[in-house]
Amino acid sequence: MAQDYIIFDSRKMAAFQLITDLCKEYQFTDDFANTLWSGLLENPLLYDEFIYFMQTKELTGAFTCQGFSMFDLYFYQLRHYNFRHDIGKNRPDCDKDRLILEAFHTMICLTKDPATYVAKLRAEQGMDS
Repeated sequence: MAQDYIIFDSRKMAAFQLITDLCKEYQFTDDFANTLWSGLLENPLLYDEFIYFMQTKELTGAFTCQGFSMFDLYFYQLRHYNFRHDIGKNRPDCDKDRLILEAFHTMICLTKDPATYVAKLRAEQGMDS
């Protein structure tokens, strides 16, 4: 029997296109998008979390690394946003979808370089911490 068949998972193609489109929209670099996509493919549970979030706009927290869940990384990004904008809380114009992409990217970086990212995540973020 000939093995001339290629099977495509259209869900993964759609997820790749979504990541590509969002990264362009938010002006993330190609390196950011590639790291995000390859990291999701390397971590099926994190990939499932990403897909679930894109469908429901909710996190499950099922994927953890070094004791950090996606909830932790999302709130880390939110605190970073507030710190960068020198405000006590996020404004209505805060783009939560951008923050969630940054949180997923941070989780991928955490899985690849735990020592560096655990230190960053545990570092104080100003006088309000």
